[in-house]
Amino acid sequence: MLNIDPITIVGEIISFLVLAVALYYLLFKPTVKRIEARAKEKETLLEQARLKDQEAEQKLQEIENRLTNIDTELEERIQEAYQQAKIESESLIQATQVEAEKILADAEKEAEKRQQHEIEELQGQLVDKILKISGQILHKTSPESVHENLIEALNKEIWDLGKRDMRQVRTIRDSLVERTPTVFVTSAKELSPEQQRSLIRTFSALADSNVNMEINIDPEIIAGVRVRIGDLVVENNLAVELEELKSDVEKSLGDHIDVEE
Repeated sequence: MLNIDPITIVGEIISFLVLAVALYYLLFKPTVKRIEARAKEKETLLEQARLKDQEAEQKLQEIENRLTNIDTELEERIQEAYQQAKIESESLIQATQVEAEKILADAEKEAEKRQQHEIEELQGQLVDKILKISGQILHKTSPESVHENLIEALNKEIWDLGKRDMRQVRTIRDSLVERTPTVFVTSAKELSPEQQRSLIRTFSALADSNVNMEINIDPEIIAGVRVRIGDLVVENNLAVELEELKSDVEKSLGDHIDVEE
């Protein structure tokens, strides 16, 4: 028969239980916690890996879609670039056309101005030629009485000056600083002795002094005379009258050219 001490058995059981509890709290439980923490960490890493895989798959799909549609996108962009270039080209062409039209219009205006200027110059030359020829014809064909009447009219004008404007007469006399003033006469023809004496009397009365006379013959004045004494110049000849008609002749010629155009 076995000699078993119940107290010893109970003591052993209690020692075992204490050791088991100690092992549980000191070794097993921390190990389990570490295992659970590692398991959770692995799950987290696995989840992150799955998310990254999904993200990678999504990006890969996007890349594949982009590669699939890249030809379409390139075509669309090329078409857009072509349309933009076409718009800019049309705009540039329009701007160039407007500028070209402006340049052409300016050139036409400048050409018209030059043409008008040349026409006016030709008209002026033509009128001068007409008047010159007319003067030459009048000089040859005008009666002697025309020349005489012009001289007489000038004489009368000078005599009447003293009656009309003595202030001007005094001004003329004050301007004659010479002791014996000189009257410079330009005549279309030779002056007769009587015409010379008449002019000397008239201008001596104007100067209130005896005067000398210098005579120059100039057929260009056609008929009549031009007289200068001091600052006074008096003309009574057909050349002056023809010159006064010059603007009327130019206007008539211009109107005639406009009508023909």
